[in-house]
Amino acid sequence: MIQWAMVGVYVLSMFLFANHEASGANYTGTFLARLLPHLSGAELRQLVVVGRKIGHVLAYGVLTLIVYFAANKTKRLRRAALPVAVVFALAVAMADEGYQSSLNHRTGTFDDVLIDGFGIGLATLSLWIGTWLRKKHKEVAEDVEDERR
Repeated sequence: MIQWAMVGVYVLSMFLFANHEASGANYTGTFLARLLPHLSGAELRQLVVVGRKIGHVLAYGVLTLIVYFAANKTKRLRRAALPVAVVFALAVAMADEGYQSSLNHRTGTFDDVLIDGFGIGLATLSLWIGTWLRKKHKEVAEDVEDERR
C-alpha cells in the first residue's frame, strides 16, 4: 500500500508544482538568464524549451516506473503491471496538460502529452528489456543447474 501512497504523493506534487509560478517558462527563462548571462535571448529560449521538455520526459518516465512497481506489488494488478503503468501515466499526462491550460503562467498542449508519452515509452522499454534480461538470466541459471545434476 505504501507504493500507491508514493504514487499519490508524486502525482499530487506534479500538480502542485504546475500550479506554482516557478513552473512557468518565464520564470525558468529569468532564472537561466541570471545564471548564464553570456547567452543570447535566442539561446536562452532554446535552452528553456529543451530543458522543460527533458523535464517532461523524466517526470513521466519516473511516474511510469513507480506506478509499475506499485502495480507489481498489488496482487490483482501484478499480471498487467506494465499496461496499468502506461495507461495510468498517460491519463495523468492528459489531466496535467488539461489542468495547465487553465493556469495563467502555463500552457497545456497536446504536444506536451506526446513528449510525456516519449518518457512513458522509454520507461516501458526499459522495464520490458529488464524483464526480458532477468528471464534470460534465470533460464541460463536453470540450464547450468540442470547440467550440474
